[in-house]
Amino acid sequence: MKFPSVPGRTTDGRRVHLPVDFEGEQTLVVLSFHQRQQSLVDSWRGFANRLREEYDHFGYYELFVSGGNSGMLPPTAMGGLSPSNARRRLDDNTVFVPVDKNAFQRRLGIVGEQTIYAFLVEEDEVVRQAAGVLTSSTAEALESLLSEYESAQNRWSEIGSDTAEESSGG
Repeated sequence: MKFPSVPGRTTDGRRVHLPVDFEGEQTLVVLSFHQRQQSLVDSWRGFANRLREEYDHFGYYELFVSGGNSGMLPPTAMGGLSPSNARRRLDDNTVFVPVDKNAFQRRLGIVGEQTIYAFLVEEDEVVRQAAGVLTSSTAEALESLLSEYESAQNRWSEIGSDTAEESSGG
């Protein structure tokens, strides 16, 4: 399934369009719908930041999804926080996404806002998903996927350099 195309704003006010603006060949996207879910999001943050340091091809975003059926961003979309407070309490990779929540959830195949959701996105396609707090088995599986992807990319690079050497007579 394709990750839905949505506009958003970073905590510093920069406009982005997702998934086009995702950085990373593999990108972990953690969605939350309510400020009270921040502790669930935080369970993913430290692990995801460690993965970003370890894998050059990996990106991480926290999406705070707000809005009703109209898709309009309510005045308290950031949980009543001023932009300066939001920057201090949220990750630099947080993006506020003012959309029709119901339509967005349908496009991702999720039901309700009772928990958070994590999606691994490759080339705009959702390849894995999880719900709720990060568990050790989910963390191990994600790290394994990233490692396998990196190994495959390295093998392709080696094949490409071998082919280039052969064609140049080396």
